[in-house]
Amino acid sequence: MTVFEGSLVQPSSNRAAGSMPAIWQRFTATVCSVLLVFVFLYYVDVAYVILPWYSFTVPGMLHLMLLSASTGLALRCYFLCMFTDPGRVPPGWQPDAEQQAAVQEVKKSDGGARYCKKCNQYKPPRSHHCRVCERCVLRMDHHCPWVNNCIGHANYRSFFLLLVYCSAALIHSTLLLLGHALHLVSSSANSRVVRVGPRATPHTFEEDPDSHVLWHIGLQTFAFAVALPTTIAVVMLLVWHIRMVAANKTTIEHAEGITAQIKAGGLGADKQRHPYNLGCVHNGLQVLGDEPVLWWLPRSSATPGGLAYPTFLDSRALGF
Repeated sequence: MTVFEGSLVQPSSNRAAGSMPAIWQRFTATVCSVLLVFVFLYYVDVAYVILPWYSFTVPGMLHLMLLSASTGLALRCYFLCMFTDPGRVPPGWQPDAEQQAAVQEVKKSDGGARYCKKCNQYKPPRSHHCRVCERCVLRMDHHCPWVNNCIGHANYRSFFLLLVYCSAALIHSTLLLLGHALHLVSSSANSRVVRVGPRATPHTFEEDPDSHVLWHIGLQTFAFAVALPTTIAVVMLLVWHIRMVAANKTTIEHAEGITAQIKAGGLGADKQRHPYNLGCVHNGLQVLGDEPVLWWLPRSSATPGGLAYPTFLDSRALGF
């Protein structure tokens, strides 16, 4: 039997019940600020860019439909991340002493079965104790304050799709704001009439340069200042999690360096291999589901399983 080390997280607090907070408790100041950004950017893009600039033309309706679809899907994934339990360890769960697994995770201290002293129960593979949620979470990736929930086995797919759709919506929003800003500059330089505001009111800079037009320019400038850094941050996070999915790693596993800690020798080059890395294709199937054509659909039901995961040694035995 080959044994991989896993560390035992030592949180500083404890919640006896370990239950999900009430619905209203999920809406922290951070969550409300995220939702406000969603609404603000969507409103400014639609009311102050798409409708005044494109009106109800075919390009305008395409922009409106695409932005609405990506924003709506992102919001759905956001709420799924918030309200889906990331995965809890069943009461009384214990490692199967008779299971002849090729790979097992153990404590660093004594090589024994991983045990959570806070929850007073054994920990399945890839699970960790969250000091914020105050309970163990299956295949815990991280605790995300932006959704006020842990990201674990049951809601990681929703989180990954959230990054995908958020990136799409933010890139679209940022490009619309930038394009309209260039349009306004060009119109001003050529003394052309511009349509501004939700009612697409025609104006020129000569008519009302100090109030109405400048107010809309200031609003869009502020929206761009919010959208650009947010876009960069979310896209960078998406790229990171694409790497994690491709390697079948969690953020915690990457940080802990679990990949290189093999107690038993004899595996040669496999000593540095992440135990759950089954190859890029099979990693994607395991993390995101076994039907790639449905990966893009947010799924309201929690991902099943979470107590055991195949390893690369199992994959050899299975022939893939």
